[in-house]
Amino acid sequence: MPQQIVVNPVTRIEGHAKIVLDVDDNGDVAKGHLHVLELRGFEKLLEGMELLKMPQITARLCGVCPAAHHLAAVTAIEAGLGIQPPDEARLLRELLYAGHMLHSHALSCFVLAGPDLLLGIDATPATRNIFELIKLDPDTAKKALRLRSIGQRIVEIVGGRGVHPVTVVAGGVTSRPTGDELKTIAEWGKEALALVLDLATKLKSRLSSFGEIRNAMPLNLTAVALSDEGSHHFLSGDILVVDGRGQNQRFQVAEYDKYLVEHVMPGSYMKSVRLRGEPERSYFVGPLARLMVNGMITTPLAYTALEEFRRDIGSEPTALDYVEARLVEMIHCAERVTEIISSDLKGGPISIKATPREGRFIGAVEAPRGILIHDYTTDGSGKITQANLIVATQNNYDAIDLSITSLARSLLPRKDDNLLTNGMEFAMRCFDPCLSCATHVYGRMPLEISIRHDGDEVHNIKRSSHDPDIH
Repeated sequence: MPQQIVVNPVTRIEGHAKIVLDVDDNGDVAKGHLHVLELRGFEKLLEGMELLKMPQITARLCGVCPAAHHLAAVTAIEAGLGIQPPDEARLLRELLYAGHMLHSHALSCFVLAGPDLLLGIDATPATRNIFELIKLDPDTAKKALRLRSIGQRIVEIVGGRGVHPVTVVAGGVTSRPTGDELKTIAEWGKEALALVLDLATKLKSRLSSFGEIRNAMPLNLTAVALSDEGSHHFLSGDILVVDGRGQNQRFQVAEYDKYLVEHVMPGSYMKSVRLRGEPERSYFVGPLARLMVNGMITTPLAYTALEEFRRDIGSEPTALDYVEARLVEMIHCAERVTEIISSDLKGGPISIKATPREGRFIGAVEAPRGILIHDYTTDGSGKITQANLIVATQNNYDAIDLSITSLARSLLPRKDDNLLTNGMEFAMRCFDPCLSCATHVYGRMPLEISIRHDGDEVHNIKRSSHDPDIH
């Protein structure tokens, strides 16, 4: 009789989820599956709202990647209206988004996955958390938190608010930073670059000791990302599909529903997304996919880091490679902040008029976790009659399940409860999943794993929110 191993809830991710492993009679892992436990009804809630208000409304869908929804909405509207914002507006949007990426990637690398990477996934729960990291390595922790803060402050100045930005509108932006604010942001860009380069050296040194974990999470799937004529870009381009054999497929964002198909997953409120075909193909998105799909990244130090990254991962990427990919993108964003302010902003117009109409509006951006698609249909008064959102983590659903299964197969024979439970969580954290508006909890969330055979419990692993160790 097959057994099940359940991790509920999963910790140090954005949202609420559990992991279920099916174990066969031989004690081997048959498959693992992520169950997302919360209902997100935002697509229905958007119906009846005004099209031009979507950038401000959808920015409030998530407290972790609000800038991504903010920009995805405005990209969809402008594509549907056939308008191009002024160059100055596009640059200010890119500046805002560079801050957003710095903030989000720093959070992922050093706060969520950081305790695993810097303290070890086999460390006990009492010593495997950001507070212990601050005590044991205060210099690294301070630098990481400073980097995150710089990103958030850039968003606050350019976007009007640190969380849920408001300045990006269809046709441009509503305001520009003052000269003094731009000088401050430029200095922050230089500081951020120094911080990233320093932190990258330390983190990559730790990654080199994760060879066994890395090899246990292969991603033998297709990579999908936006590509701006072969160049890495967060806010523009077509969708490029690259499989392991180097066979490419390109399609426009507006055609996404001809190539992508969503599926309801068992026991979960989140849908998976696959490439249409016979058979359908699973794929992965996000920083790893962006660097694999695109041959060019435009800033010099990031390009050098990209070449080194490609040498490191070779031809067989794994889920662990997401971490180094985020480091490359943070270098790029820090460089880009300084570039935009030092040479590109000329004080030109920042907006043009946008008038709503009946029609369909589709746009996409690269959220920190991967491609984010917004698709709206409007009536004659410019109000939403139907909305479809494909969030980045949906695109990674199959890849997450694959990595959970693969790592669990490697760890289960060791009969180490702590290593197994956190290992499965760590497989998820590599993808930095964002399941809902972020939930931050001080301390440890309760967790229970029940291993059953023939309907009878044969082993139980339990921890409370207060106990320092699993017992």
